[in-house]
Order: sequence, then structure tokens, then C-alpha cells
Amino acid sequence: MQWKNQGKLKKLILTYLAGSALLTVGSGLRMEWINRRGNDTERGRKRIRALMGQGRFQQFPLFSLDEIARERKLGQVRLSVFLRDTEEDWEDKSRIRQNRRVIPANSESSGAKNKSAEEMKCINKCGKSDRRKFAIICPGGGYAHLCTDKEGYAIAARLNELGYSCFVLEYRTGFAARSYAPTQDLARAVSYVTEHADQFDVDPEDYALIGFSAGGNLVGLYGTEKYGWKAYGTAKPGAIIMGYPWTNINHWMDHPYWNIWKGLIGLYFTERSNLYYFGIRQSKAKRDSVCVQKWITESFPPTYMFSGAMDVLTPASHHADVMAQALEEKHIPCLYHKYFRLPHGIGLGIGTQAQGWLEEATEFWEKETGQT
Repeated sequence: MQWKNQGKLKKLILTYLAGSALLTVGSGLRMEWINRRGNDTERGRKRIRALMGQGRFQQFPLFSLDEIARERKLGQVRLSVFLRDTEEDWEDKSRIRQNRRVIPANSESSGAKNKSAEEMKCINKCGKSDRRKFAIICPGGGYAHLCTDKEGYAIAARLNELGYSCFVLEYRTGFAARSYAPTQDLARAVSYVTEHADQFDVDPEDYALIGFSAGGNLVGLYGTEKYGWKAYGTAKPGAIIMGYPWTNINHWMDHPYWNIWKGLIGLYFTERSNLYYFGIRQSKAKRDSVCVQKWITESFPPTYMFSGAMDVLTPASHHADVMAQALEEKHIPCLYHKYFRLPHGIGLGIGTQAQGWLEEATEFWEKETGQT
């Protein structure tokens, strides 16, 4: 009888492991299929080609050549500028192209700091249009790499269509991300854009930070006083916009997984990112420092957020739900959508339950900053 019961238990365990593994693989394949349909990466490429044809596309390092020479990892940090269209005609494209220059940020040798608004307008061609708020976009990638096409350029292209200028930040990843380097890069980007608001023809107040997955973790941290805007002395964001954010870094096991394989996936990505962020020597205090929900105070910006219950990498129940609860406890304005069938990495979400989220997010942003 004992052997028979052990055999049944073994069979039950093997059935569970095999069944949950098949479900996990199926979820991964489904995620890939939906991502290919929903990201609309071609939209971003078309927008870049259009801006280049108009002589308005700018992409430059955020650190000077001297700084990069001293620390080569700083060369990873770039800002891509997507300026919104205005009502002006573009008949003088040849003159604009002749005057187009790549302007490295904070570079004495380039003369970027000394350029006048008139010179920049020859590049930006924003002229007499009314200024609007801007957004900085932080793609995801688990702090290992960046998904810039689907979570950067495509989002920027759609924001341009909605009438916003925006900036895609390529921050440091991999082992270059140690010692909160991505947060430092975001602070540099915010400072640069706000200091050059006249040249980019944007309103420096009430800007939005948009982040996906690990980029959601980054913009969430920047919304806190302890690790974000206040610590770096920059303007406070007007809104935080997060897509399937990876926020509950150190405490994801507080919410049990019925699927062991999803738990192992969470363990892998968590430990990999902690290794990139803190190296081999880690502490609970360091790991807690990147759990966004632990650092939310009454000053945290209004937050728009969406996530999916079928997300294999950052399930809503373990990340966005926890974040939403923390925001509610501090009475922070929050609009949160949890979609049952939504996977990870959908970007614009064309053809998914979340389609149109960016339009809703910009409406939320405008409402919370008093512009509607």
C-alpha cells in the first residue's frame, strides 16, 4: 500500500511538472505571436525616416567625449529626439539638412551649451507653435539589454501623432548598470531636456516618464523622493506611465506561484538584474531599494499603469497589483488596468485588450496636470 501511494504521488508530481511546463511554453509562444502583431515597430522606423528626411531627427550621447573617454560605459547612454509636427510647411528641407548637426549633450567641444535658440530652431523648426509637455520613454529589457524598437521608437512615433515631442532614452544595461547607473542616466536626460526646453520648444513642467518592464521599474524609482527626482535635484514628473512594470523586485515570492516554472523564471530575472545592479556582494537593503512600492510617499506623481494576468515575466498579481495597492494606500491618483489575457512586451498593444492605452494615458496625464 505504501509503495502504491508513493507511486501515485510520483505520478501526480510528474503530471504537474509536465503540465505546468507545457502551459509555460505555450504562454511564451503566445506572447511572441502577440508581440509580433501588437508592437508595430515599423511605425517607429517610418517616423525616424520621416524626421531624417525633414532634417529633424537627432540622436546623441548624453555624456561628453571627455567623460566617455574616462569611463567607456557612458557611451551606451544616448537620447533620440522625436519632435512633434507643427503646421509649418517643410519647403526649406535642403537648408535644414545643411544646418542639421548632431549635438552631444554636455559637450564643451561641440558647443552644445552655447547654441542659441535660433540655431536650434533651424534644426527643430518648431517656430511659433504653442508649447506642449514632453515625455521621456524608457524601454524595458530586464536591465540586460533594451527593447528600443518596440518599447521606444514605436511609442515615440505614436506620441508624435498625438501632438507630443518625446525623447527615447537608451540607459546603461548589463554590468554597466551598477550603482543605480540607469537612474543617473534618466536624471541626466531630464536635466538636459528641461535645460534646453526653449531649443526643443517644449514645456519643461509636468513632463511624463513612460517605462516598460524594467523601464517601468526605472521610471517608478525616479518618481520617488529618495531615489529619484528629489535626490537628483530635477523637476518632478507630472505623471508616471508604466506598462507591465517590473516593480516588486525583492518580494515577488511573497505572492505564491501555483506554476513552479513561472516562479523559476521570476527567480532568474530577479537575480540576474540584482547581479547587474549590485554585483556579487548584495544586501537586503540594496535589494529593497529597487522595490518601487516600498518608497512611495504622498509626493509620488499621478500614475497610469497597465499589466496582464497572463504575463509570464512580470505577472500583474506579483508586480502591478502590489504597486497599485501601495499607490492607493498613499492616496496617489492612479488609473490601473489589469487585462486577463495580456502577455508581456506588447508595446503599443495593437490588436490586444490594451489597444488605445497610450491615448488614455495621455488623457490621464493632461487631466492630472490640469490641462483639460
